[in-house]
Amino acid sequence: MAEEEEAVIPAGNATIQDRIAAFDMLDRMGDATQAQKTFRLSLVGFKRAEIAAMLGISAASVSQNIYSEKNKGKKKPAPKKTE
Repeated sequence: MAEEEEAVIPAGNATIQDRIAAFDMLDRMGDATQAQKTFRLSLVGFKRAEIAAMLGISAASVSQNIYSEKNKGKKKPAPKKTE
């Protein structure tokens, strides 16, 4: 039998209980987008490297997702009218 590889999650401040709670939260989020899940994990205190490992994405994607979610809903100023 071939050995199964385990996902390596970088050491951080998160305990095993924190990780279990995070996975439960993600399961409950259902059809939420990756960006929404990323942002929620960041709000509860996970580091970018931890989020990347949990979601199987790069740290750069985590940063982009957080940026996008923070700026979602912000209205862009209307262009100035020239007379």
